[in-house]
Amino acid sequence: MEKSLGTEAKTSNADTMESGLVERIRAGDEVAFELLFRSYYPRLCRFTFRLIRDSSDAEQLVQDVFLNIWQMREGWSPRSTVRSYLYRAARNQALNYLKHRRVVGSVDELEVQTAEIARASIQEDYERKELMVAVQQAIELLPPRCKLVFALHRQDGLTYSEIADVLDISTKTVETQIGRALKFLRKILKPYLAVVMTLIHSLKS
Repeated sequence: MEKSLGTEAKTSNADTMESGLVERIRAGDEVAFELLFRSYYPRLCRFTFRLIRDSSDAEQLVQDVFLNIWQMREGWSPRSTVRSYLYRAARNQALNYLKHRRVVGSVDELEVQTAEIARASIQEDYERKELMVAVQQAIELLPPRCKLVFALHRQDGLTYSEIADVLDISTKTVETQIGRALKFLRKILKPYLAVVMTLIHSLKS
């Protein structure tokens, strides 16, 4: 759970750079805006897709986030990190989308995923690629909120405080959800725990 000093330094440098981008965008700098867009668009699309399960609409929602920023650029002033702001804005777009379409949960989809994974047989002589697939499948079995928190931290690199801000939950809740995810993964992947836990900590989508 502890963060290394190197990670904190990188985060601090990134925040400083992004603060400069905000000022340039507020001044109407299109190059700065494009740089921000290119840096976050793929990640936000992936995040939004996790919430609405529609890739085309996810891309549109993320485009709307950036369009809103540009249209309101003169008064744009993120109260936290730029990354946290963008993920939160994407989440709000996704929630509005779900309300509009009256989409309720993903229980059926999770049941399908569970059945698919249950049918999968994993050989004893594992290769790295097969292990990565196994880990991803196991992650898909996590409860929706737990899976989302875990993915934001392990795959997208958000800090606990940023996740708490994006999802409107406490930092303690984030820590608890991460702990539950790791406990579940240790249990389901116990036959090859040593190798898989190493992969989990370096997991990138």
